[in-house]
Amino acid sequence: MESKAILYHSNKEHECKKFISLSDYLIVSENNKDDIWLGKGMYFWDNRGNVDWWNRKQMKKHPQDRFSIVVANVNLDRLLDLTDIEIYKKLEEVWNAICKKAKLDSNRPLGNKLDYLLDIENYSIVYSVIKVYGKYNYVSDDGIFKFDYRTMKAEPTIGVKCIYNVRNAECIIEKEYGDKEE
Repeated sequence: MESKAILYHSNKEHECKKFISLSDYLIVSENNKDDIWLGKGMYFWDNRGNVDWWNRKQMKKHPQDRFSIVVANVNLDRLLDLTDIEIYKKLEEVWNAICKKAKLDSNRPLGNKLDYLLDIENYSIVYSVIKVYGKYNYVSDDGIFKFDYRTMKAEPTIGVKCIYNVRNAECIIEKEYGDKEE
């Protein structure tokens, strides 16, 4: 059975137009924090509220640019799911073994590790999409439930966001604009 997800991306309008019009084009992130996230690739949010938040943040940061939102139906059959505790732990074992064999410093940010594994070690043959949770500390708790970042108890929160990184355009089944008609 094919696993799929509807994912959302915000970017400069001209980049979104190129993404929609070209079948093999990804808007590869050039964010200087990609090394601590998921490395190179096209980043997506898992819901409309998160992409709207990111879109507003980018428009405020770059008022001279025009931004759009795109929606993609993504095949997840080749997903590296870093939200799965077993995969999270196993990948660390694999990473340490590779570093020992290749005499590399294993102490690198996550994005650098993933870039090495997918580009140098050819894990891109197996994985096209990476999924992770990101912690965002300053999310409003004025919704249907309250949460406290300072407590260690398990509780519902919206301070954790699900982020996907698509590294191969072939896993994008369909795509369209997610904001006004273009």
